[in-house]
Amino acid sequence: MPTQFRFEHVFRAPSVRALVDAYFDNDHSLFQDKVAQLIDRVVVEATDSESARKVSWRVASSRPLPVIARPFVAGGRLSFQESMTWDARTPDRVDTTISPEILGGRVQITGAYQLAMAGEGQVRRVYEGTITAALRLVGGRTERGIHEAFGEQMPAMADCTQRWLDGKR
Repeated sequence: MPTQFRFEHVFRAPSVRALVDAYFDNDHSLFQDKVAQLIDRVVVEATDSESARKVSWRVASSRPLPVIARPFVAGGRLSFQESMTWDARTPDRVDTTISPEILGGRVQITGAYQLAMAGEGQVRRVYEGTITAALRLVGGRTERGIHEAFGEQMPAMADCTQRWLDGKR
């Protein structure tokens, strides 16, 4: 059974659009990669128009995997396929997909950023979605481990985004 997640944060930002723009900004991604210890970010697909935006990247973790997990991952370092999609018909939402390249793609994280003004110069982001690990016997444990890692990393990633937004003013 998939594991649900939900994280909420309020950013100092002039508008919802400012936060949407950050998610599609390459400099913002690289800024966050340093904090998240990610390397080798490569754009796989990119579409940018007035009515829709989509970007997909391949990115790798610079952290070595535990010895027990290395046989399941080529090269001993975990890589991800990440994508974000924005549609003008739902301007306050950015859909996300993260597919770790482990065990033939049987692990996937799907979610969405729901964005709304929370006051003058404040944008509330609710990031919620589902972690699915279609792995016999260890799927639930894998999902809980990813959820725990998200819970630990979300405050640092939100802080990183806030610092990036502050630098744009």
